[in-house]
Amino acid sequence: MVDIPLIDQEFYGNGINNYKEELKTIGVMFEYREVCQFVGKHVMSLATSSALTKSNVFQILNFIRFLRLKVLPADEFIHSIRDGRWLKTSCGDRSPVGSVLFDQEWRAASQISDIPFIDQNHYGKEILRYEMELQLLGVVVGFNKNYQLVTDHLKSQACSKYPTAEAILLIFECMRHCERNSRSYYKLVQALKGDKCLKTNKGYKFPSECFLPNTDWDCLLKVFINDFPLIDEDFYGTKILSYRNELKQAGVVVEFELAAQRFSAVFKNRASSSSFGREHVLSFLSSYRQISYTNNQFPSDFRRNVCESKWLQTRLGVPRSPKECILFGPEWEPVSSITLLPFIDDSDNYYGQGIHEYRKELKRLGVTIKFKDGVKYVAAGICFPQDPSTIAPESVLSLLQCIQILLRDGYTLTDAFQKRVSQSWIKTVAGYKSPDQSLLFGSDWGSLLRRNDGPFIDQEFYGNGINNYKEELKKIGVTVEVSNGCSLIASYLDFHSEFSTIVRVYNYLHKKAWRPSIDTPRRIWIPNGSHNGVWIGPEKCVIHDKDGLFGSELNVLEKHYKSELFAFFSGVMRVKSHPSVDDYCKLWKDWEDSKEQLSHSECSSFWVYISKHWSKSTEKILSDRLSKVPVESGSDGILLSSKHDVFIADDLQLKHLFKESSPDSIFVWYPQPSIPSLPRTKLLDIYRKIGIRKISESVHKEDITKLEASGLKLVPEKGTVIGKGLLKLILGFLADPSMELEAGQRQEAVKGLLDLKVFETESAIEVSYKLSMSSGNIKSVNASRVMRWDWEDSKFFMQKKKSGGHKNKIEYATIFAKVISEGVLREKEEHIDALSELIKLAFLLDFDEEVVGYLMRSKNIQVFMEDEEFLSSAFSMGTNDKKRNGKRRRDQQGG
Repeated sequence: MVDIPLIDQEFYGNGINNYKEELKTIGVMFEYREVCQFVGKHVMSLATSSALTKSNVFQILNFIRFLRLKVLPADEFIHSIRDGRWLKTSCGDRSPVGSVLFDQEWRAASQISDIPFIDQNHYGKEILRYEMELQLLGVVVGFNKNYQLVTDHLKSQACSKYPTAEAILLIFECMRHCERNSRSYYKLVQALKGDKCLKTNKGYKFPSECFLPNTDWDCLLKVFINDFPLIDEDFYGTKILSYRNELKQAGVVVEFELAAQRFSAVFKNRASSSSFGREHVLSFLSSYRQISYTNNQFPSDFRRNVCESKWLQTRLGVPRSPKECILFGPEWEPVSSITLLPFIDDSDNYYGQGIHEYRKELKRLGVTIKFKDGVKYVAAGICFPQDPSTIAPESVLSLLQCIQILLRDGYTLTDAFQKRVSQSWIKTVAGYKSPDQSLLFGSDWGSLLRRNDGPFIDQEFYGNGINNYKEELKKIGVTVEVSNGCSLIASYLDFHSEFSTIVRVYNYLHKKAWRPSIDTPRRIWIPNGSHNGVWIGPEKCVIHDKDGLFGSELNVLEKHYKSELFAFFSGVMRVKSHPSVDDYCKLWKDWEDSKEQLSHSECSSFWVYISKHWSKSTEKILSDRLSKVPVESGSDGILLSSKHDVFIADDLQLKHLFKESSPDSIFVWYPQPSIPSLPRTKLLDIYRKIGIRKISESVHKEDITKLEASGLKLVPEKGTVIGKGLLKLILGFLADPSMELEAGQRQEAVKGLLDLKVFETESAIEVSYKLSMSSGNIKSVNASRVMRWDWEDSKFFMQKKKSGGHKNKIEYATIFAKVISEGVLREKEEHIDALSELIKLAFLLDFDEEVVGYLMRSKNIQVFMEDEEFLSSAFSMGTNDKKRNGKRRRDQQGG
């Protein structure tokens, strides 16, 4: 290997050995150490000037082995050559230090690191025989956990091209032997993160895409096995599981919480895209159950997404979230027929009955299991069938139970709910009705009504249990309180025909003070036997018909009903207590058209009513409607005649004349004798106001005997005819309480007498009276009178008194008394005869004041102070007038 320059002892001889020190001084090497250094320098100089050959290298190795076997120290030699770059490696010429002798332990490292392995292709297998010598030179022989070397020489793309399992495991092992925050550690982590280096069930993936299998919870990931790359445990072996922390640092999901979050996102996305199949649901529930038995806790985001996402298929045909679903059970059966509820589809076409195995898990996720917990769904899902007869009683009771629970929990029934239950679905004795048209019969109803008296809920159909839901029925509109059932009971009246039932209902309505609304039809049952009859409007009814006039015109309720209901009929049903003026007018019109004559009772009853109810309105009604009025008739009946051909007999002389001259009566009827309830004066006033003319105002008078001025003699002393005694007697008569005349009315009555001019004629007065009838005919009568009072002209005509005997005197007194009485009492005809007798008696006694006073006292007649003052004033003025007239006549005579 090296030619060492040894001193030629043969040349110098043994004596040379005596000069060791001197030789040392001049540089001659004597020690083994120095020889080794020399050899080493020489070798290095050779390596510098030109590479060492393969044989050179083996010579070096053999030399070292020689020294080792001879137990000679080789340190100096080794030290002198170990740092030289003379060893051929996979990375070029390198010094032995840091170079590696490859064996199978380095196979994995060789895949991920550029380690300077001794070039065995160059040196051949023989190099492997020098492990000890290489190791002394600084060559790494054997792996011996030399992880740092692997890290130091890590390739820039160590994890590319699908690294083997042993390579990946080596990296993790290297990480484990590095300090967490060192550059080496960071280098290893970045190498892993930068490439799809981890083999999974989905092929090679980036670590951040991968999940480390965990028997506690990887079942969750397997729900969507194609969405979660699980590290291939078969490929890496179970050892991969020991690198949990290293995998986590590389980005692999190794913890349940993060895995659950990732799963939650996928879960939510699948639910929103409707890619959630039957097998997914069942698999998820199974994994959910399995994980629930471990110590792992689902994160809040997971629970929120799972509970809020719509992934459970329902019988409604659309997926719902768990908190919107119900797991069907026997207790849901009754109400299911009248609702559309989000039951999880447990049919064979979807989850099947197997879904019920996960009852607990579904409940934990928010699915409603118990009936009492899902009543809100019932409230929102009511859907009654079109045919209510298909609704079983159990279904209705179940619905009411739901409402009971809702109300107990403080739930307010919404308008939408009330609208849904407003259909006709409750079975009543009157058929199927909506809640607001139904009644619940209770013990408090029994004292007033019977079950069939109104639309009461059919308790035979529902059973007595329906009464347990009184408050719930009330909340949805059913009437449960007796006092609130009037409107419904009243609306059901038309369905009744049994009189006793109708009377019972009327009594109930009356006792509960029912007041119908404006548009509520009011009907009265008019019975015809106990089970027949007819409904009549109140306008065709009347409670009382005292005189029995309206039997054919109105339905008289007192004939059928007891007095306890009269107030109800009058105040609530608006039935007239008695026939109205309008009714009486209609009755009269009917009589006008259908009757030839009226009875005295009928006529009296009619006009008594009109008299009692007289008003401006009554006046207008009668004036407009009545075309005929009653006339005097000698027969048992009373005839009706056109009001245009009938007159008020305000002049009895004219009445007498026309009555005698015509077979047909033309004077209005009034009851005779007079009845207190129909005073003659009031009846005549009514006749006048409805258009009946007075005879005195209607007759056309013609004097046949011409009363020439030359034939008339003004009686200057009219007091001899119309004196104070006469007036006093009349005032006293009129002051009787039965006359009902105040002082002013009495004085007005006699004032006409004071204003009269009295004329005397020698012959009787012949007069012709004519009446024009509506037909165009004229009725005419002639009369001869001894006396006549012309009211219009305030004149009193009298034939000169004949002399001779008491007969003429009493005849004259009788006529005078009759004319005066008829003139004063034109409107109180019934009192004419009584006044006439008094005047006649006073006339025969020449109206002597003392005699008149006695006569008045005997008849219990008196003159009041105001009438005395009136008379005194009237006759005082009359005396002064006479004095002035007498003086005027004397002056004229003297002139």
